[in-house]
Amino acid sequence: MADKSQVPPVAPVYGAAAQGEIVTIFIGPEKKRYNIHKDIICHHSEYFRTAFNGRWKESDEGVTLEDVEVDVFNVFAHWLYAQEIPSDWESLYDIAAPGHTLKKSVLNEWSIGELLLRASVFGDRVLAPVLHRLAHNTFVDRYVPAPGEYCSVNYATVIWIYDNLPKGHMAMRLAVELQCIVWNTKDDDEEEELLWSKLPHEFLLAVMFRNNALKEQKCSDVEVKACYYHLHASEEEKKACKQKKQK
Repeated sequence: MADKSQVPPVAPVYGAAAQGEIVTIFIGPEKKRYNIHKDIICHHSEYFRTAFNGRWKESDEGVTLEDVEVDVFNVFAHWLYAQEIPSDWESLYDIAAPGHTLKKSVLNEWSIGELLLRASVFGDRVLAPVLHRLAHNTFVDRYVPAPGEYCSVNYATVIWIYDNLPKGHMAMRLAVELQCIVWNTKDDDEEEELLWSKLPHEFLLAVMFRNNALKEQKCSDVEVKACYYHLHASEEEKKACKQKKQK
């Protein structure tokens, strides 16, 4: 059963919301300005609902979040209006860096997984549970797109996961499982090899113990199911997800 405290108020009529009040949010150290319809952002985020409904004195002049990355907030802003997050690299890149304002060296195909997790963390921070789950689940689906199809998580993302997420997080479990089931030394190019010495001790230990548990099984016989690593709002949603992923 869904947590009633996470259920937002009745969804706004978008035509009416578009004619309503605009609120201002400043993001990052450079305070990049965003103008967003109040009814829409307040509907989807309890954090901003509190901020823009009179409890915060500074909200009259806009809310400033200097420690939030612009690419993450771009994903959030897109989700507010589109209510979806694309999983393909090109579309996500265009959303995170509209007009390609971010260099490809900063955001590339391999860092998209990390971007999705950062967006999920931000969704949790601003009390937007739907975004929190959707960004996380899109991350999972990126590495397990269909039954029997999966790839290992790149090391830069593994390092970020262990540096930034709480112990036992689903993303850690997925990274370990895929490293055991999918990876072999031929998969790593020179860039990945440079990160071997930086891999978290906890990750390597988890891989070692999981490999030990898999000794009596062939890796090809172990099926990784995306639904096992998804976040679900309710048991009903979990059952629906399992049925969808089994097709």
